[in-house]
Amino acid sequence: MEKASVTAETGKRSYVVGQTEIAARPLEPALYLVATPIGNLADITLRALETLAAADIVACEDTRVSRVLLDRYAIRRRTTAYHEHNAGEAGPKLISALQAGQSVALISDAGTPLVSDPGYRLVGEALDHGIRVV
Repeated sequence: MEKASVTAETGKRSYVVGQTEIAARPLEPALYLVATPIGNLADITLRALETLAAADIVACEDTRVSRVLLDRYAIRRRTTAYHEHNAGEAGPKLISALQAGQSVALISDAGTPLVSDPGYRLVGEALDHGIRVV
């Protein structure tokens, strides 16, 4: 698989499906909730791939698990752990990044964030600070 990434010169963000590199459109600053596949990595949507490739930060339940998905589609984004055990520390850092105009994509290990993970806390904090949630 070809590797696609952000290049220092252009700031280009992309993802790869098969052998086709696709440029990701820029995201507005917001917290993006992104559903990930349960089981088969090929079950992800193109919109989810584009969001992950374009986000400034990808907040993950487990960065090691998420890296498997991101690597599959050659998405080279900064990841940060956000889970039940570090939400009190990581949440304020993510809120600060959002307030600074960055975009954050929140993903869980599988499925939709908020269903059975602490993502609801981050969403609540974002809404309390007037940050857009998509």
